[in-house]
Amino acid sequence: MYDAEYWRVEASRFRDLAEQTKDPALRQELLDLATVCEEVAQTIEARAPGG
Repeated sequence: MYDAEYWRVEASRFRDLAEQTKDPALRQELLDLATVCEEVAQTIEARAPGG
């Protein structure tokens, strides 16, 4: 199982890739994936004890 930090790193990687592409559809898909990764990280933190 991955922790919240893993998903934040993945979100950052997707954002970096989005900045590098010229294809608007691919850029949007990568940004959408980054958003999902951030949401997963937030969910993990919210469910953590004391979160």
